[in-house]
Amino acid sequence: MKEIEYLKLDNKGQTSVEVILLIGSILVISIICGTYIYKINLEINDLFNQTLSKGRLFLFNKLD
Repeated sequence: MKEIEYLKLDNKGQTSVEVILLIGSILVISIICGTYIYKINLEINDLFNQTLSKGRLFLFNKLD
C-alpha cells in the first residue's frame, strides 16, 4: 500500500516518466517479438506451399 500512496503523492513527475518508459519498453519488446513470429510464420507458410506443390505434381505424374 505504501507504493500506491507514493504514486499518489508524487509531485515531481518521476512516476509518469517511469510509466512512459515502461510502456515504451513493452511496446518495443512486443514489436520485436511480433516481427520474429511473422518471419517464422512466413517460413512455415512457404514450406507448406512447397510441400503442397510437390504433392500435386507427384499426383499429376501418377495419373499419366
